[in-house]
Amino acid sequence: MLDTCLSFLSCLSAGVFLASCLLDIIPNYLTEMREHFTELGVTLRFPVPEFIMAVGFLFLLVMEELILALRDECERQHRQKEERDEKEALLLCSPTFRPRPDPSLAPIRFSVLLLSLCLFSIFQGFSVDEVRLHPDLLLRTSLVTCSLVFLLAQSQMRRSVVSVCLLMLSLAFPLGLALRHTHKHTLRLARSTLEGVSVGSFIYVVFMDVIPRVTSAKEHRISKVTLILTGFSVLTVALLLKT
Repeated sequence: MLDTCLSFLSCLSAGVFLASCLLDIIPNYLTEMREHFTELGVTLRFPVPEFIMAVGFLFLLVMEELILALRDECERQHRQKEERDEKEALLLCSPTFRPRPDPSLAPIRFSVLLLSLCLFSIFQGFSVDEVRLHPDLLLRTSLVTCSLVFLLAQSQMRRSVVSVCLLMLSLAFPLGLALRHTHKHTLRLARSTLEGVSVGSFIYVVFMDVIPRVTSAKEHRISKVTLILTGFSVLTVALLLKT
């Protein structure tokens, strides 16, 4: 029962992250980058902002494939050793069997997701002109934070790790506020470039891990899709409050 509830909450969280990715993070980044190039008097003949996002996406893809390649090589060597040990054990008439390790990429992807969210919070702090509580910003931040908690809970991470993740996320926005007076064009462009790489990584995690993870099970398919749409709709309403 608890696993089913966590699965449903994760579907709701996936919808929130999907809406945040498509309707908030990507449009804000593209708008900010184009404004920076306009201020610098640069006319783009190549989709530079989109290319930076693609770099972030492909970087994470390549890193994961390298990790998987190394893991497969280690497993192959381990399997060969097990086969030799099994032959020796058969000769001694006492066979032994050990399960093969199956390391998961989930911690890496959740780390990238957390890092991306922290960077986005810092950049939000950069863009705030005055320290004032905006209800729509608080609502969106609360939705994303709760969604992250549900995903971390389903991943069965330790409470201490979840607490550290939430602490990092809570400190990101104040850090952005403290650094918001840096208005040099080169510094802003470098910050936007880093943001673009983070956006690409965020897209990768959402579409290659979060969505497939919550929809992989065969049970309750219609309910899960409904909850994903519900989470998407909730954050969409929160974004409409901003306009």
